[in-house]
Amino acid sequence: MEAIDELTADLGWRETELALLKVFFQRKDVTQRQHDVLARAAWSLLYAHYEGYAKFCLTLFFDRAARLVGSCRPLPKKTKEYALFSEMKRIRQLPTVEFLETLETFGATMGMKRPDFPEVDTKSNLWPNVLEDLLAFADIKCPSVDKNRILLKALVSKRNKIAHGQSVSASYPDYLEQERAVYEVMYDIAYQVDARLKCDPFTIA
Repeated sequence: MEAIDELTADLGWRETELALLKVFFQRKDVTQRQHDVLARAAWSLLYAHYEGYAKFCLTLFFDRAARLVGSCRPLPKKTKEYALFSEMKRIRQLPTVEFLETLETFGATMGMKRPDFPEVDTKSNLWPNVLEDLLAFADIKCPSVDKNRILLKALVSKRNKIAHGQSVSASYPDYLEQERAVYEVMYDIAYQVDARLKCDPFTIA
């Protein structure tokens, strides 16, 4: 299956779930208390799909990248850093003499290894800067993240308050604005991941 097909399929069920909850959120025949509960649920679910889809896209990217290149050598600098993260962490803990000996051959030996990317860690609080750092490791830029930075930060903040049992104000127009921002970011990530996998070094296994 092509990357874009997997990305589209995963996005599809998320959109369906958000749409179903939004139907209830905007109903007029609910009490204010019911509306408040639905609002909290809607915001929590919106954040869950924002974080979940970003992690899905990046995990798909790194899984495919690892299969498409024969070694770490042709990877962009940041992507190579990500692929060698665990190994670099390991050698830093070696005794000094062994560390220096390993360092002398590190570039040659590790450059020839197949990429071994760590699990994508969204820190359970996918602030815009965290997402941008992860995208940078994939050598991907998503202009929509910076464009919607304020709305994304507001979404993470509201989700955290809800998760900690705090009372939050919620209106349907506010939700729609943040939903629009989330969709724009999700579509952009999917497009950029698919486009990056179609460029060197991933086109030359």
